[in-house]
Amino acid sequence: MKPTVNNPENISRKVSIVTKFTTVPILMFATTPIIAHALGGGLWYWLTVAAFVACMILDPIVGDDPINAPAEMEKELEQSIFYRVMLWIYIPIQFLITLFGYSLLSNTPMEMFSVLGVNYHALTTAEMIGLAISLGLVTAFGATPGHELCHHGNKFDRFMGQALMTPLSMADFYVYHNYHHHLTVATPEDPATSAYGENFWRFALRSTIQKSAIAWKVEAKRLAKKGAGWLSLDNKMVKITIAQVSWFSLLVYLFGWIALPLFVMQYLFPRMLLATADFAEHYGLMRKKNADGTYEKVRAEHAWDDSMIISSFFMCQIDRHSDHHANVGRPYQILRVMDKAPRLPLGYLNILFVTMVPPLWRKIMHPIIEEFYDTADIVPYAMAGKLPERFVERAVIADK
Repeated sequence: MKPTVNNPENISRKVSIVTKFTTVPILMFATTPIIAHALGGGLWYWLTVAAFVACMILDPIVGDDPINAPAEMEKELEQSIFYRVMLWIYIPIQFLITLFGYSLLSNTPMEMFSVLGVNYHALTTAEMIGLAISLGLVTAFGATPGHELCHHGNKFDRFMGQALMTPLSMADFYVYHNYHHHLTVATPEDPATSAYGENFWRFALRSTIQKSAIAWKVEAKRLAKKGAGWLSLDNKMVKITIAQVSWFSLLVYLFGWIALPLFVMQYLFPRMLLATADFAEHYGLMRKKNADGTYEKVRAEHAWDDSMIISSFFMCQIDRHSDHHANVGRPYQILRVMDKAPRLPLGYLNILFVTMVPPLWRKIMHPIIEEFYDTADIVPYAMAGKLPERFVERAVIADK
């Protein structure tokens, strides 16, 4: 009998572990601040941080999952509404965890939590720090199902993806990522493509600012083609900005001005997560430029891959990044590990923190990427004066 994909228990290990269990692990991770409060608070408010560190440690121990779904299963997996629903579930969690965290940190009782037995009292400094970091981590990783939803072809899912990004002030990601990054990736026109020898912290600041600015330009250009000005409710960025300002205003109304530093934290955590991912995903990789000035089609060689099991759960399998770019419409449950893609030496949960320590990043990654330059049909992309001499002649030097 043919397995029924809508019932996940019937899916065999012909598919990846992430496809089999979908977003269940990251949804469980999202509940850790609630569990911490139920256990009495105190040091338990550091439960989320402890769980995250444990996942980082276990990631290389648990290891890799290179299984790709058979071609004959892909259509059924792609059409199953189950995988969409599992992404939608994170949306109410994103908003409820935000309200829950803000109410505890500001000691502002909310009836919807009080009736469930939530007890309010002034938190100690250690409790506040632990809970604030936990809130930042849980909501920041909501950006990964948000990213997936923003890529779906139907308007409802894209709306849900933007809604999920709203508490993070990252809804502009939808415009930039879909309508610029995927068109210009692995070219000098993409601020999310990092160059060999580039300093992460400089990259993070530059790319974050440029990506938001590009999102506004993308919408202004789209509206200009319709003969309309940029200041219009038809401008996605205007609607996104109104939604984010409205949400922040509601938080200030409910909890007072303590909402401001918490809101800033909720902005910085996912932006830093995105910057580290951007930096690692296309580091030093460039597409060839054709004679007519266009660029070759994105190939597997233009993105760094990873398929570590725990990292993949946190990232909704977006760490199978080569397939994500080579075949943009593929949903997360059927993303494939591609043979020609270069491989990161660690899973995302660890490599993203390595990016933050430039000397360590160079020590780990440069021998790997130089070997890839030697063996693959790829154009090196590098900062001036950083690339070994043998690669300079065929390289593109970044003007940054």
